[in-house]
Amino acid sequence: MKKILVYIASIMAAVVLGGVIGNLCADVSSLQWLDYTLPLHIKTHDWNWYIADVTFGIDSKFNIAQLILTIIALFTAPKISSLIKKK
Repeated sequence: MKKILVYIASIMAAVVLGGVIGNLCADVSSLQWLDYTLPLHIKTHDWNWYIADVTFGIDSKFNIAQLILTIIALFTAPKISSLIKKK
């Protein structure tokens, strides 16, 4: 369970930190490629039931810095979980 929580926390930190780094690098001419965004679009699906209307869809953007930091987080998460001491 500890390993899963470390993976989730490291990926979340990588996505947030990568978004910040990508936005900061947008104005630097040699690092503008880190802010290139990759869109993720899942079409909106509407279900009309008698009791409720349900809509599902995802629209998100990921930049290159987030992708790089997420890959790094996947490789470093096992090392981080082994450093956490058992109580």
